Amino acid sequence: MQTKARPLNSTNVRLKQRAIQAAFVALGPVPAVASRLATKLWMTPPRAPLRPEQQGWLDQAERVRLDAAGARVAVYAWGSGPVVLLSHGWGGHAGQLTPFVADLVDAGFRAVAFDAPGHGATQGGVPTVPHFAATAHAISSWAGGIHAVVAHSMGAGAMAYAMSRGLGAERAVFMAPAASMSLAFERFTSMVKLQTRAAERMRLEIARDFDLSWDELDFVRAAPSMRSRLLVFHDAADREVPHAESCSIVEAWPAATLVTTEGLGHHRLLRDPKVVRRTVEFVAEGAGERRDQAQGS
Repeated sequence: MQTKARPLNSTNVRLKQRAIQAAFVALGPVPAVASRLATKLWMTPPRAPLRPEQQGWLDQAERVRLDAAGARVAVYAWGSGPVVLLSHGWGGHAGQLTPFVADLVDAGFRAVAFDAPGHGATQGGVPTVPHFAATAHAISSWAGGIHAVVAHSMGAGAMAYAMSRGLGAERAVFMAPAASMSLAFERFTSMVKLQTRAAERMRLEIARDFDLSWDELDFVRAAPSMRSRLLVFHDAADREVPHAESCSIVEAWPAATLVTTEGLGHHRLLRDPKVVRRTVEFVAEGAGERRDQAQGS
């Protein structure tokens, strides 16, 4: 399920955006048709390019296929030690999290990334938050548990959803997380100029067809029950997910810290050396605390 409206980066994108908006305005008198078309658009993730350096890291990984969430999920692993699960966001892929791999492996962790259902090299599946989360649970079972999660955008929301349902991560790092799917839905319907009647119909039909509860996809609502330590990065000028949404998550989460960046936008967070370094330090602190507790018992 989509979490954000993509920015207008080129003339072609702007023209496509205007054509989509004009189509939904024209379909205002037929909300059933507009709702159906909007749902198809909402449920179709864009394809992010795979950079050569990302492909290089994927080529070096241990690769497996897991049956999870109705899909044959592509999983990639590097190193050994406590597992750190890396989750991309909407329209992303495992390669986007590979800038974290070298430092995690050097710090004594096993980095595990995956292409979520409907994304990357994964075969089949439905791209919703619960399906992302079910995939995380399956990988945790395969890996013998996880120590931490590092997740971007919708992937962060999905990991929060999974953690609220028993995914045992002691620490989490979220980058540009959305606060709720309802807010993401409002951004989407506003972006495409979907009329109110069609938007309400679309909301109800998504809940019915995918057995979803919109309230359960409110990650701020789930935050007060979380016991994991959380570190959040969000750029002040993020044009895809507002910075305020991270603020609301951090305020509600009992043990959370927000780091506000400047000039990294929504995606450059994933390859910024300072973000990578602080992420690995935070994850390693948690592993150190666990070792100290084990030695003291």
